[in-house]
Amino acid sequence: MIQQPAVNLHLVLLACLALFQPAQAADSAPFKVALLLAGSATDGGWNQLAKDGIGALTTELHASVSVIQKVSGDKAGDELRDYAADGYDLVIAHGYEFLNPTAEAAKSSPKTRFAVSGADQARPGIITIDFDLSQASYQIGMLAARLSKSGRIGFIGGDKFPSVLACYRGLCAGARSIRPDIIAVDAYTGWDQPARSKAQAEAFFAQGVDVIYHDVDAASQGVFEAVKERNAAKGPGAAYVFGSVADQNANPICPEATPASAVILLDQVFLRVARSVKDGSFRPGLVRENISVGTCVLHLNPAALGTIIPPTWQQEVAEAGRRLAAGEIVIPER
Repeated sequence: MIQQPAVNLHLVLLACLALFQPAQAADSAPFKVALLLAGSATDGGWNQLAKDGIGALTTELHASVSVIQKVSGDKAGDELRDYAADGYDLVIAHGYEFLNPTAEAAKSSPKTRFAVSGADQARPGIITIDFDLSQASYQIGMLAARLSKSGRIGFIGGDKFPSVLACYRGLCAGARSIRPDIIAVDAYTGWDQPARSKAQAEAFFAQGVDVIYHDVDAASQGVFEAVKERNAAKGPGAAYVFGSVADQNANPICPEATPASAVILLDQVFLRVARSVKDGSFRPGLVRENISVGTCVLHLNPAALGTIIPPTWQQEVAEAGRRLAAGEIVIPER
């Protein structure tokens, strides 16, 4: 009878564990997400909203997040490719100006997923996210028409990007639904030059404008300062300003003159895109965010309710929001 060698159970156990080590290492690899910003992460608007929104990925998905700010268009391609080379799972380029560089980077980096937030055109291989604030801007237009004593309202934008022009169209449509004869004027002063935006607001006041809606990111400080100074000189209620993109109702300069903001809930959008990368459902294409999705909405300033904005106005804008979401109110393209 041939005697079988004794089995070393300890060695067998170690061998079995070794078989599972690669899978465990893969599972424990961090989910890496990068965010590119064109401006400052502390601008109080578009860029800061993205930086704050990406934070949801660390708490909800335990992602490892990298944020790079003040990236110029000519440097974006290099930054995008560097992140891909470093093994990032998802790279979000935050701004219309990043659309073409991101599409080019995606061609040479098939293992990394790319998204551009704030673009309204599809490109192969990437997700583009169009934030349509025109409907929330329509509601702001209604309030602006109610608040204006002069019948003249103004819009100050950073640039004539499609998303910015959509805000102006919404403002005009909403205001004219209340006062068909209201006069609306617009100007575009850049994103990070508060002095220029302040000067434009003051020029509007000289033309008789008494309500301003802005979409200028960091330059919003200048608009708020102009409104505060106007009210100090002419009395409370001489001028009002509406915020955009971020909830600016509690801005530190003139919260008492900021009845509402049109807000993008960017954290929800970034979470949805990131989850699609993690679960394998990521599909390139154009994604539209708006009032019906619940990610581009009006936030009334709680301090203004019942005072600046009476209950009847609140009901009026709420009903308009319902009709906008249902498609019963359509904002003209021009």
